Amino acid sequence: MKQLRTYYILFFLLFIARQGMSQQIGFDMPPDVHKVIIPFERYNNLMVIPVTINHSLTLKFILDTGVQYPILTEKMFGDYLNLNYTRNITIQGPGSADSIKAKVAQEITLSLPGGIDSGINQALLVLEEDYLKLRNNLGTDVFGVIGYDIFSRFIVEINYDENYLVLHEPKKFHAKRSYKRIPMKVVNTKPYVELTIMKNENEGRRMHLMVDSGASHAVLLDNPEDDSLIPKQNITSVIGRGLGGNIKGYLGRMTSIKMGKFEFEEPIASFPVSGDYGEAIKRGSRNGTIGGELLSRFNVAFDYFGGHLYLRKSKMYHQGFEHDMSGMNIAAYGEQLDELQVNHVRDDSPAYRAGIRAGDQIESINGYSLESLKFSDFSTLLRNKPGKKIVVKYVRDGEVQKTSFKLERYI
Repeated sequence: MKQLRTYYILFFLLFIARQGMSQQIGFDMPPDVHKVIIPFERYNNLMVIPVTINHSLTLKFILDTGVQYPILTEKMFGDYLNLNYTRNITIQGPGSADSIKAKVAQEITLSLPGGIDSGINQALLVLEEDYLKLRNNLGTDVFGVIGYDIFSRFIVEINYDENYLVLHEPKKFHAKRSYKRIPMKVVNTKPYVELTIMKNENEGRRMHLMVDSGASHAVLLDNPEDDSLIPKQNITSVIGRGLGGNIKGYLGRMTSIKMGKFEFEEPIASFPVSGDYGEAIKRGSRNGTIGGELLSRFNVAFDYFGGHLYLRKSKMYHQGFEHDMSGMNIAAYGEQLDELQVNHVRDDSPAYRAGIRAGDQIESINGYSLESLKFSDFSTLLRNKPGKKIVVKYVRDGEVQKTSFKLERYI
C-alpha cells in the first residue's frame, strides 16, 4: 500500500497572483475571551476541525498552514447553501493536470467552535469537482481546507499528544517555558523555517522549508537537476496527490534532519518529479516542505506575529520513520466509506508478487474490515514491522480470492 501518511495535501501557492481575490475581514473571538480550545481529529498526521458555513452547515475541514484561502472541495454543498458565486478562477496545484477550475463565493460567514466567527465578508473557494478525494483517502467525511485565515489571526497552539488546538489572542499569549523557540518567516502567507538536511555523513545542505500542516509526509525536497540530493537507495513511486492529480517521484532515507536543537536520524524524504510538481509550486515552496509526520513529533505553537515557531517534544518524538511495507495503495469507497479498494500496486512489491492488482476490492486484511478497524489503522498495520505476515481477502471479477505476503522494508 502506498503509505497514506505520504498522501500529500499540497495546497501552497494555490492562486495565480493576478486572480486578486478580495481581502477577508478575519475571525474574532467572543467578547472578553482570550483563548479557545478546539479538539481535532487526526488522520494520517492531518488535523481535521469542524467549520460551520453561514451558521447553517457544519463540515470537517483540514487545518493547513499551506493554504491561503478556505476551500470547499464538494460543490454540492455550495449549491445546497445557495452561495453567492461571483466569478470563476483557475488554480494551479501539484499533479499531472496543469490547472483546475473553481468558483469564488463571497459574503460568507465561517464559524469555529467556541464562538469564533468570521463576520459576513469571508470569501470561500469552491472546487468545480472533488479533485482531492479527501474522504476516500482519509476514510472520513472531510470536505474542506482552511489555513491562513486562522493562523494570521491567532497564535495557534497544537497539542498532538492530546489532539486539541488552543487559539490565543496574540497579545495574551505567553509561551510555556518548556517550548524551544526557532525563527520562522511568513512569506506570501506561508511559514518557513531553516533546517539542515544531511544526505550522508559528509554531505549536508541548509534549506528553507515551508511548514505544511496539510501534508502528511515528513519532508519533501525539491531536487536539483543533477539529482544530488536523492540517496542512492531509493524507490520510484506515486508519492502523493495534489490538486492536479497524482505526484510521481522518489522516496529515500536521509542521514539526518536538524531543526534548531532538535535532530532526527534516518527520516524518509520525498523527491517529486519536477514535471508533476509544477514550477510555480516549486517556487512557492522554495526548497520543499516539512509535513505532519515530522511536525507531530512536537507539540507546537505558530506565532505569525512575532515570527516564531515554538516546539516541545511530543510522545512521538523518538518514534522511527517508516514507510508502507506492502506496496499497495488503498482507499475507502461507498456512501458509508465502508468499502476498501486497491488504487495502485507498486511493481515488484510484496503485494504485487502476491497477485494483488489495482481495482481489487478488499474484504479484509488480517481478518480486519472497515467494520472492525478504522481506515487510518490499516496504514499503521501495513508499515508495522518487516517480516509481519499479511493475509488479504479480496474480490476480483466477482470471485473471492485470498493471498498472503510478508512486509518488507524497501527504503
